[in-house]
Amino acid sequence: MVESLLALPVLLFFGFVIVQVGLLWHAKFALTHAALVAAQQGSLSHGSHQAIRDGVIRGLFPLFGRAKAPSELGPELLRASLEVSRGIALGWIRWEVISPTQQSFQDWGERADPLLSPGVALGDTEIPAHGVAGLAGRRKPKTGIAEFYQGLPVGSASGQTLLEANNLKVHLQVGIPLQMPVAGQVMARALSLWAGCGFGLTHPARPIGLVDFGRDADPSRFHPSIQCRALSNFDDRGRWAPRWPVGASAVVQMQSNARQSLMVLRDRQQSPTKSSP
Repeated sequence: MVESLLALPVLLFFGFVIVQVGLLWHAKFALTHAALVAAQQGSLSHGSHQAIRDGVIRGLFPLFGRAKAPSELGPELLRASLEVSRGIALGWIRWEVISPTQQSFQDWGERADPLLSPGVALGDTEIPAHGVAGLAGRRKPKTGIAEFYQGLPVGSASGQTLLEANNLKVHLQVGIPLQMPVAGQVMARALSLWAGCGFGLTHPARPIGLVDFGRDADPSRFHPSIQCRALSNFDDRGRWAPRWPVGASAVVQMQSNARQSLMVLRDRQQSPTKSSP
């Protein structure tokens, strides 16, 4: 009996850990779907930041929405939108456009034609998406050819072919609630120490309402302390409710010209060249 009493808490703890890991793994599939929806929305709207945001809201509906009948879809979608906005403000929802980059437009961007691209601003730059299969072998990058990859020229600045520059890659990261008692808190503190956030997660720098004046509020750029923000999350009642950061990426081919003015772009971070087969 004594041995059972000593072993039971340990077994329960590891059982809770296994269940919590299973919940996080389930959320990973939902995030993969959300990243794909966001990328698809962006590909149809010139890579627009707002279109990607709308895709994130729709893609995360399975996590935040609880509609049980068709008549409840509208209110639940609004509730999911508010929850995503809250996550953005508190720092546990972030996404980033991995490709195309600033250098992709340097290599493959061209002056947009208002007749072919309605709504484009004068002097705006786009990467062509229509007929790109035929253009990829004939068009040369503006910054020079670094090498050839599968017979296609690779831009010196971007390290991409025209086909690769036409791929919209979105990475989404969301803090998933750690719901299991004890196990969730232990996992949160362990990840906090591993990520360099410290151990005192229950006393972080608190925001004023939903606005934190001490950091960048743009959800399209990863903040260095995104893990810390997720792990030190508070619920509506002011109680510590840690979230485990889970990420997923999706790549889709652009169905419209990638428009530089509508996108939040980052600098290239890939290796300078590819190894030819």
